[in-house]
Amino acid sequence: MNTDINIIADCLKGNQVAFKQLYEKYVSYCYGICIRYSISQADIKDVVQIIFSQAFHSLGNYDSDKSQFKTWFTRVCINNILSYRKKQARSIQTQEMNDYSESSISYSENYIEQNIDKEYLLDLLKQMPSNYQLVFNLFIIDGYSHEEISQKLNISIASSRVTLNRARGWVKKNYTNHLRT
Repeated sequence: MNTDINIIADCLKGNQVAFKQLYEKYVSYCYGICIRYSISQADIKDVVQIIFSQAFHSLGNYDSDKSQFKTWFTRVCINNILSYRKKQARSIQTQEMNDYSESSISYSENYIEQNIDKEYLLDLLKQMPSNYQLVFNLFIIDGYSHEEISQKLNISIASSRVTLNRARGWVKKNYTNHLRT
């Protein structure tokens, strides 16, 4: 079985079979990231196509000494999803973010983040206001810093922190409601 580096080397030589191998190896992973960032079922195939087109076009920029291919590809996915969402936001009037009041609950932030059911979290993320969702995904799930988030979303570092705190509060509130039912 070919390793990613061998497959990428073949892709850079223009080998169509290698492009297909790389696509088949990572398409499910790409779909998972799209779902996590709430790309609609109607748009997901187009977004995946855009992501792979960009990844294939940028393969020459991948440096195996700096990171594993999956890490590099994850960044390509996220960057393209964020670009797609920005374009989508420009064409659709953005709805105002609901201002959820912080509720006092007995669960700590770390407890929620470490013990929440992943499937339930995906469902919860789909319901989360989009501004919260982006920052929550980037910080909690993908490990971006507030500085990186501020650059990617063109917001201040303080806004990133505030939005993350509100997103955590939203998750706590909704997770607590789920536990009560």
